[in-house]
Amino acid sequence: MVSFSETTGGAPSARNDERSVGQVEPKLAHFTEPLKLACGRTLKSYDLAYETYGELNARRTNAVLICHALNASHHVAGTYAGEPDNVGWWDNMVGPGKPIDTKRFFVVGVNNLGSCFGSSGPSTNDPATGKPYGADFPLVTVEDWVDSQARLADLLGIEEWAAVMGGSLGGMQALAWAVRYPTRIRNAIVIAAAPNLSAENIAFNEVARQAILTDPDFHGGHFTAAGTKPRRGLRVARMIGHITYLSDEQMEAKFGRQLREGLKFSFAPEFQIESYLRYQGEKFADYYDANTYLRITKALDYFDPANATGGDLVAAVEPARCRFLVVSFTTDWRFPPSRSREIVEALVAGRHDVSYAEIEAPHGHDAFLLDAPQYHAAVRAYFDRVAHDFKDYSTFRLGKAFTQAVEERARVAQRGDYAAIASWIGDGANVLDLGCGDGGLLAFLQRERNANGYGVEIGDPGVLASIANGVSVIQRDLEGGLRGFADDAFDCVILSQTLQAMRHIEDILAEMLRVGREAIVSFPNFGHWRHRLQIAAGRMPVSKSLPYQWFDTPNIHLCTVADFDAFLAARGLAVLDRVVLARDREISLMPNLRGEIAIYRFRRANAAPARRTPA
Repeated sequence: MVSFSETTGGAPSARNDERSVGQVEPKLAHFTEPLKLACGRTLKSYDLAYETYGELNARRTNAVLICHALNASHHVAGTYAGEPDNVGWWDNMVGPGKPIDTKRFFVVGVNNLGSCFGSSGPSTNDPATGKPYGADFPLVTVEDWVDSQARLADLLGIEEWAAVMGGSLGGMQALAWAVRYPTRIRNAIVIAAAPNLSAENIAFNEVARQAILTDPDFHGGHFTAAGTKPRRGLRVARMIGHITYLSDEQMEAKFGRQLREGLKFSFAPEFQIESYLRYQGEKFADYYDANTYLRITKALDYFDPANATGGDLVAAVEPARCRFLVVSFTTDWRFPPSRSREIVEALVAGRHDVSYAEIEAPHGHDAFLLDAPQYHAAVRAYFDRVAHDFKDYSTFRLGKAFTQAVEERARVAQRGDYAAIASWIGDGANVLDLGCGDGGLLAFLQRERNANGYGVEIGDPGVLASIANGVSVIQRDLEGGLRGFADDAFDCVILSQTLQAMRHIEDILAEMLRVGREAIVSFPNFGHWRHRLQIAAGRMPVSKSLPYQWFDTPNIHLCTVADFDAFLAARGLAVLDRVVLARDREISLMPNLRGEIAIYRFRRANAAPARRTPA
């Protein structure tokens, strides 16, 4: 049985923010169906505190679950009556017109079991005794939280989440949702997270726990009964944790070696950073529960979906059926981009639909809570795509509006190479598009050849445009190679109009032929007659195919049709097709002189042919 108390909010925010959800009130769901926990114990009954924002549509298809990190709660957005400064921890992300737009989505924030903000936990009463659980509350895991959240979804009548999203520990919950309930989630947004904790992270958590466990006021976790509170331990634990949330760059910029009042030759806080950490520790000790801190850090330590598959993360995420957006931050040293890339690489190896954005932000791990423009733009673009799932057409499978947009871009850009490339791609082929730009070519191939695969792009604008265009895009620098993509993982790897901007031509072509059975390369022909005339006149060439001036060009390796013919022949690569275009028309007579764009399809001499169906 389940019962819940529900109230409604919606009054204007005390902050008078037109993009705020306004005043909200928490809700409490009570569950009497026992919940079996990973530790072996069972909660016979329990409560979950939660808040909702926006309206659930008639088909109940627009619901988004927000999962919180270590010390947050269900209070995701808005304010409380009489508490204008008590603003939801992700208020900058959730609200009317914000990246998660409550005019389109019904957003649910839930407080995890074991927390101290309303859900059943150490500070709530044990129904069996009528006294606070304290140290008797069981240890819980990320999987336990997800199981309880699934029951809340049942209560709200939500069979399938449009998206489950979280940062840090919340991102781990989103990943667990995708694996544990694959038919109940359409999108997982995993931000600043990891597939498991590193030894260093476990070490930080253990030091923080020891600060609490060795506090004389802890009393084995029964400090409430003893009339005490382990404030010293909580202060130190928070100070340790807070250091890991900030980047060295941010800490230096914010505090440096600034002194408060000069050197006092004492152990009082003399540096600004000391004062700041003590303030954060004191504030934390005022409102947080020590037993909760111990349990949530342990849940972090325990999370490791690959543990059930012998350490094989690819096998661990295999059950997932949803699309993914994975986001990391360059200065996050607690959960660095390399850990997010582990998730992405496992998903790619299993051919899951995943996009990845690596955000440049100076704020360290805390960046997922802040307003980095590129970060919010990526989330907004992705949720624009999510919103189409509950409309009459899907951008991913190219509804009418999206098809027209792609055709218009192709027409305006006059990309005659699209048709040539599409004619070489087998129906249903698995394609990797390197330097994909706005994703237009891959979107075109999805429509024309039913292709699937990924784009790879380094530029922020291209990543955003690709996400908006329904293309799975991975943000990375091609100069670092294609590590993480398995041998022969793709039928075809495309490098379209990007070759001339690469520093290490031989390396990238070798990588293309490692991960793909065939390669397609297109580039502007530097030997075109107009370019020759400009050089003869003493000027560097500028044209439609080479539109940059000499001082701002990204092109560093320009070649001609004849050059590339010789390049491939010298390396024993088998040329399967070659098309040279001028003004979107194929040139057969004197292509090195008359051609503007050259397009090649080739493979290793001994390679098996790619899957191919006649156009």
